[in-house]
Amino acid sequence: MNDQVLLTTALRGALALAAALLAMPLLRRAASSTRRLVLALGLGTALLLPVLSAALPAWRVEAPSIALPVHGKLVAEPVFEGRVSAQASVSTQMPAMAGTAAGKASSAWAIDAAQVVACVWVLGALVLVARLGRSLARVRAIARRASPAPQWHRACARVEEATGVRLDVRTTSEIDAPAVCGVLSHVVLVPLAAAGWDEQRRHHVLLHEAAHVRRRDGLVQVVADLAVALHWFDPLAWLCARRLRIERELAADDAALEHGARPSRYAEDLLAVSGALPAPAAALGMGEPARLVARVVAVLAKGRKRAPLGSLQTAAVVVAASSGALALACTTPTGAGGPPASASTAGVATAGSPALPAAPAPVTAPLPAAGGGSSIDPAIQAIADEELDRTIHDWAAPAGAAVVLDPSTGRVLADAGLDRGARADVGRLRPYVTGSTLKVVTLAAALDAGLVSPGDTIDCEHGEYRYAGKTVRDWRPNGVLPLPQVVAVSSNIGIAKLFDRVGGERLVHELRALHFGAPPGWMPDHVDDHSMPGALAAIGEWITATPLQVAAAYAAIAGGGSYVEPTFSANAAAATREPVMKPETARAILAMLDEVVNGERGTGKQARVDGARVAGKTGTAAWDLPGGREGRYASFVGIVPEDAPRFVILVGVEQPKDDGSGGDVAAPAFARIATRALAVAR
Repeated sequence: MNDQVLLTTALRGALALAAALLAMPLLRRAASSTRRLVLALGLGTALLLPVLSAALPAWRVEAPSIALPVHGKLVAEPVFEGRVSAQASVSTQMPAMAGTAAGKASSAWAIDAAQVVACVWVLGALVLVARLGRSLARVRAIARRASPAPQWHRACARVEEATGVRLDVRTTSEIDAPAVCGVLSHVVLVPLAAAGWDEQRRHHVLLHEAAHVRRRDGLVQVVADLAVALHWFDPLAWLCARRLRIERELAADDAALEHGARPSRYAEDLLAVSGALPAPAAALGMGEPARLVARVVAVLAKGRKRAPLGSLQTAAVVVAASSGALALACTTPTGAGGPPASASTAGVATAGSPALPAAPAPVTAPLPAAGGGSSIDPAIQAIADEELDRTIHDWAAPAGAAVVLDPSTGRVLADAGLDRGARADVGRLRPYVTGSTLKVVTLAAALDAGLVSPGDTIDCEHGEYRYAGKTVRDWRPNGVLPLPQVVAVSSNIGIAKLFDRVGGERLVHELRALHFGAPPGWMPDHVDDHSMPGALAAIGEWITATPLQVAAAYAAIAGGGSYVEPTFSANAAAATREPVMKPETARAILAMLDEVVNGERGTGKQARVDGARVAGKTGTAAWDLPGGREGRYASFVGIVPEDAPRFVILVGVEQPKDDGSGGDVAAPAFARIATRALAVAR
């Protein structure tokens, strides 16, 4: 069970319970039987919602975004300086079970918070269910040991004639006040002291208990107890159950008065039969000590409405509650927006206060199925699943995605996703702050407009660049760099200076052309020239996009500057190619992305694949989480082979341990997926 399922179950139950409790003030002038009905329906809905939501089709609604300020703390990506581990040759055929061990190992990784919460939830529910079962067994045993009460036959006959309810009355020494027990069949238990009661008191007692039997209050009580067990952590469940007990007894008192009991005498009998001790939990005691004074006041109140709802009115309430239950069961929220750009442990820059959507909710939408008319290649999907599992395990990460695209057709060949230990469509549905993978867009805008050429150099200011007192930093001072080296070392300063030439309008146009900003991703409608927010957008710390959206943009570079809409259909018509940059711009960017992987100072050297040239880009983004914690997203997107692209592969990992960067976390996973995918494709 992942945390989205837990949260959704709890939220649905809370809404049902809150609706019932909120109706109480509105029904304060109604009969107690009406309030009892509404509370019983609320508790029953809370109990049945998990079953209904599993059985009924989902109706997904977009969750509202919450605007959060951008703190603008940039991530300066480190250049990989270690020794690149050898990758398997692409000519080596990988065994069919090559990734199985890693996949199995990852399934046994450490228990996450959602699993702990689920265990505590289930444990609490089991304790309460066990307590209910014990109470039911105890009451049943008391009823079995009780003796028939022939002296009550006359009172039973009067009540049956008045109400149509047949009663089984038994005496016992194990209770000291009248109570009715049973779920489907009912027994009225009376204490031994009842032998001295007069006929009128017996009549009043049985009128009260007959109301419980007629309304199936024993069954209603079990449903309420099970709902409390399921939602034991929610105070609303306990409040709702407590209010139900109060209204249930008031409704039974009203029923007795409706059948002719005189209020003053009934109040006297109610006080007389009250027990010093409450009845067993599974029995409905007439004389419970709690709230007894309030009940007597209600019995004596003049002008109080006591008549229950008619059949049509009751049916209307039940239909309304059922409709609400079905709507709650079918409605499933999906996260909207992406995490706000913010903190990092490397270079720091503080921006103004524009807004971004909130961090995404866990993703639970089903993955596209392989086979049939699906574009998913089962072999490549298995590879992506296994290598993502391994990466998530190795970096103790809660979520991640691995997307494989065919850049010539836009077909999604693999869409691997994990979210809190469960398969999920993270690649298609979860937007992240992109990080430095977005820097190629700024580069494309500058090259297309002729504002820069591949042979130009940029002075990277010895590691710092300022906008009105706000500072952009690189991992280390770089001095003057050729444009390919600006990309290779992922220089924030170099790209910020490039943005100053490009301007906000041209950058936004290029982003739109590459389909950034489309839901569920986000981007601003306007970016000011020569501004810190503009630099943030150019560097990739102010735009959110899904892994699939980023992969599609790189597929446009691989495809010579033409964008092809990603598709999950193998039967889609021929891909429509939408020119988004000049072919020579795409070729120049591809050559610069080669430096990221194959150059001596590249941040993506761990993405190298033996026997195939790789062009790609690392990305590392960070944002603030509640409680002062920091979120992180490490990614790598690459094109392989560079000279004749077969695949665009993006690997993205959320919250890797030790503040892992895209070059450390995602690039090696890319290399393994690319190596195995190329071997399969031969």
